[in-house]
Amino acid sequence: MQYILTLDAGTTGVKCAAFSRSGEALGSRVEGYPTRYPHPGWAEQEPEEQTKAALRAIAAVLGRLSPADCAALVFTGTMNGCVPVGRDGVALCGNIIHSDLRAAPQAGRIASLIPPPDFYAVTGNRIDVHSGLPKYVWLRENAPDIYRRAWKFVNIKDYLYGRFTGRIGFTDPTDASLCSCLDLRTGEWAFDILDACGVDRDKMPGLIPSCDASAGLSAEFAALTGLAQGLPVAAGAGDGACAAHGARDQAVGDMYMNIGSSAWVSALSPEPCRDPGMRLFSYFDCDGVGYNVCGTVQCGAAAFDWAVRNLLGMERPEFAALEAMARDIAPGAQGVFFLPTLMGERTPWWTAAVSGTLIGFTLYHDRRHIVRAVYEGVMQALNLCGDILSENGLPARRLTLIGGGAKSALWGQMAADMFGVPVRAHLTPHEATSLGAALTAGVGIGWYRDFAEAARCIRVSREYAPDPGARAAYEKHLAVFRALYPDMKKAYEAVYRYQQEK
Repeated sequence: MQYILTLDAGTTGVKCAAFSRSGEALGSRVEGYPTRYPHPGWAEQEPEEQTKAALRAIAAVLGRLSPADCAALVFTGTMNGCVPVGRDGVALCGNIIHSDLRAAPQAGRIASLIPPPDFYAVTGNRIDVHSGLPKYVWLRENAPDIYRRAWKFVNIKDYLYGRFTGRIGFTDPTDASLCSCLDLRTGEWAFDILDACGVDRDKMPGLIPSCDASAGLSAEFAALTGLAQGLPVAAGAGDGACAAHGARDQAVGDMYMNIGSSAWVSALSPEPCRDPGMRLFSYFDCDGVGYNVCGTVQCGAAAFDWAVRNLLGMERPEFAALEAMARDIAPGAQGVFFLPTLMGERTPWWTAAVSGTLIGFTLYHDRRHIVRAVYEGVMQALNLCGDILSENGLPARRLTLIGGGAKSALWGQMAADMFGVPVRAHLTPHEATSLGAALTAGVGIGWYRDFAEAARCIRVSREYAPDPGARAAYEKHLAVFRALYPDMKKAYEAVYRYQQEK
């Protein structure tokens, strides 16, 4: 059986997975690597450690499969990073990953140079410390030798692509979009923005399609992996874009929701989103034609896990028992609300000045109400993202759940009740990103005519239909939930200022 091999360089490790032409997962392996925090707010990973982890993961998967049956190799990985490479493809410093905050002053100065609405209109993104552009400016100002020697700025999946193929200094439109210096209207680098920020135009990588499989595995990495020299290697796409193709059909209105440590809702659109409040962001789809429009909740499962440990005192929670406790209470938790804003919030507030909140409890309420409110709070925050997508002409017609939270039947039913549409749970929710990468390579090597045909490989484990009674109850509850942050904004900001005092 032929298969496509995928490499996903994630936050804690690289996953190698193999998929058949029908989308069946044939095996996977995760090999970890550390994140280093050399200064407060900094977060780096070592690209060569990630390369070695990728080789170990490949060896483990190929221990159960024939290397001769591999039809292609493809990469995906975390977005919003920065790996400066020389002409030889060697990293000049660590990968400044998505969660790194060192470039906050640079992001502020970019906002003073370019009016944020103008920036958003061109790039489809807010001026944000997590994106690539402020990191490039930070390197120019704080590591001028590295900046001078940098030939190209790439993301981690592009770095691995260059190492494995020798084709150095390229990226695809999905990762390029979240560098926040790509013009989403033209698909080319936004040179006016780069010039205004003092970033050299020629340091930006070349752009190739996500499904481009014209590169071949180098002799060096063929020897290191046991795969055939010249094996087709697809450029791949960022992890968010691959997750989209592993989760949803190629149709406008088909959404997916990832419930992981952070969480998001994403829909396919024929054009970038022009949300007047800049609450959503857009980036190219793997097909290079459509756009993924996304609303992101900073803390999803991470907020749930914190609440279970610290509010309920459960170090080793039994999730079946937790769901049973929550089901004892009617939708709306009898007036208890939980805001999962434990690390600030992105969509819709885009602020660091908000903190986690449990409100509405009285002497009447007990642990069951808290459990119910915590489950509901995460889903209500995601539902806000869905409401804003609908406001911008992208109402949901169906929702697919991926990530660890997709295993929760309670969250699945809540999603159906709050969004008011059919919801399905992915059969292999932890493999959706890798599957999407495999389907992208499959289009590139001709396994599938297009991404619509590739989407037929997606399988689901169960489906949920909206319950009219629960939906009516949530309409009332959500009206209060939506008002909590705006009504308490000044109080949140006062708390934030207090917490920031030295």
